[in-house]
Amino acid sequence: MPRRTAQVLESIYLMNTAEIFRESIRIILLHPTHFHSISIFLFSPLPVSLFFSHFLIHHFPQIPSSTVTITDNLFGHRLPNLLSKTIVHIIICIPSSITFSLLGRAATVQAVSDSYNGINLDGRRLFMRSGSAWFKLFHTRFWEILIILGLFGGLLVGLAAAPKILYTLGICSTKLGFWGVLGFLGIPFCVIFAHVMVVGNMANVISVLETECYGLDSLWKAKNLMEGRRQSALVMALLSNMGFRLVECFFELRMSMGICMWEIPVLISMYSLVLVFETVMNVVFYYACKS
Repeated sequence: MPRRTAQVLESIYLMNTAEIFRESIRIILLHPTHFHSISIFLFSPLPVSLFFSHFLIHHFPQIPSSTVTITDNLFGHRLPNLLSKTIVHIIICIPSSITFSLLGRAATVQAVSDSYNGINLDGRRLFMRSGSAWFKLFHTRFWEILIILGLFGGLLVGLAAAPKILYTLGICSTKLGFWGVLGFLGIPFCVIFAHVMVVGNMANVISVLETECYGLDSLWKAKNLMEGRRQSALVMALLSNMGFRLVECFFELRMSMGICMWEIPVLISMYSLVLVFETVMNVVFYYACKS
């Protein structure tokens, strides 16, 4: 078994994005019971919260508007409706994303690591080890969120101040200046945001697998570890987000047409499995970068 493990780890180094995708499927099919249990018991509260927020927005459309009335004074007009809905989703999903979701990521990372190291997977041991790794993951996620909030803060300051400055100078109206500044700052913001997210995904894996490395240290190590392979990480993140959005869109479609009760647990299970698959891909990518 150790020789087989060494051969697998050696072959991972040469993997491209498509091969990482296939290797992730192989790992999940190798231990379907354990990964399905993780998706049900640890990951499912997050999609439950997300779909509940979709349900609230669908039946109470005044909620997004009431959450962003402060933007009337800040920008001179309301934020687009999509951003208002996103704020509602984030607020409702925060509790499950920093508790059950982190436990699910820790358990998934441990399961993939045990599989590569030739250790028999044990559900009880996985749950116990994920609990002990939760604090490190939370510490890493805290710094990741702090960096993201800094990015959003810089964007909001630019959107609040620059249009008013342009209007004072007589260049354009505040509304036209807002959309112009949004277009000018939006592209670099999206690029930086995407890189922070993929570095954060790698840092989560490092926080679980490497004992003394978490928080800012794991983020910095993840950045260095991904050098030269960041494009693969961005493609994987894009595939995962497409899967998440596809399930969300299907839920919204079925809710507008009249959803059946049996469809809700199916959609929750689908979303949870995408979370498991995303985490498995990140672990395989970690070994590919580290080999």
